[in-house]
Amino acid sequence: MHGLEVTLGWSDIGLAAIAAAALSFLLCLALVATRRWHGRFTNDGTRGVQKFHLAPTPRIGGLALALAYVLVWPVLPAELRAPWALIGLAGALPLLAGLGEDLTGTVGVRYRLLATMAGGVLFALLTGYTMHKVYLPGVDWLLSFQICALLFTGFAMGGVANAVNIIDGFNGLASGSLLIMLAAFAWVGHRVGDDLVFALAVLYGALILGFFLVNFPFGKIFLGDGGAYFAGFLLASLGVLLPMRNPETSAWTAILICAYPVIETLASMHRKAMREGHSVGQPDRVHWHMLAYRRYARRLVPGRGAVHLRNPATSLVTWPLPLLTGVFAALAYSSVLASALLFFLTVFIYVQVYKVMSLNHPNLPVGLARLL
Repeated sequence: MHGLEVTLGWSDIGLAAIAAAALSFLLCLALVATRRWHGRFTNDGTRGVQKFHLAPTPRIGGLALALAYVLVWPVLPAELRAPWALIGLAGALPLLAGLGEDLTGTVGVRYRLLATMAGGVLFALLTGYTMHKVYLPGVDWLLSFQICALLFTGFAMGGVANAVNIIDGFNGLASGSLLIMLAAFAWVGHRVGDDLVFALAVLYGALILGFFLVNFPFGKIFLGDGGAYFAGFLLASLGVLLPMRNPETSAWTAILICAYPVIETLASMHRKAMREGHSVGQPDRVHWHMLAYRRYARRLVPGRGAVHLRNPATSLVTWPLPLLTGVFAALAYSSVLASALLFFLTVFIYVQVYKVMSLNHPNLPVGLARLL
């Protein structure tokens, strides 16, 4: 697949995009309609540190995404079938690890992280694309060695897949953010004339859209770990393909597009590491989206009779962050320096807004927000 050149436009992928969205949507509805039969195994309960839904809900949206991914293959343009199959094969590792956790609750964080990273390594081996240049002195020298580039690609793709899982906390939050980020990849891919990146981004977005229509605003089905890892892996594949296929862009463009989940994950790891007696893998209730729920969603939906609408309202007040970075990427994709500077500007904005949202928060120790 390395070096694959395709020539595709809207007319070539339109049918496949419609089919992908329809399949994803119908399969999600089917899982919701049949939950009485599988709910004892697939429902996400309402008890837990990071639970904000009011009723048990199927958390196997990843199964619908995966099935739609497979079933849409016959209507794909011939040029896309090989890369679609290779990416899907690599993505099966994070998908299965996540679904295993969704169904059994016994697959530990470490094993899921390793599975997502192994998927990234397999992606690199199958497609021939590795992250061998990130415009950092010393790092690029290390990445000139194939084994280092291979391992770094796995690490980066696994990190993005896990980052999407981190932000999957409210109806439409992860899927809506994914739609925004995929739209940014499609736009940049179109601007640089990379029809493969453009087509994949549009088709991935169609898959996510079908799920989104069932998930938002009322949360009839959740992505679950399997869906978040699989969708995050698809996003990460574009983060490798775009800069490695197009020298006029850089890895910073991909990082900028994915800035929201990446920054949220790094901030979460730092916050937990600085809290005494709190491990990095232990969940807490002070993620960005959780603070947005308490500070802004409650103001948008103040009455007791509409409490259930505070959940999707949280996504509405959080989407501006990935939308901002998408606009940044659309403006700065041709400049390494501008993309990097805008990424760090996003970090600054994140920290400042986080500090405002964390003021007087009962679950956040005094001064902890300053550590961000």
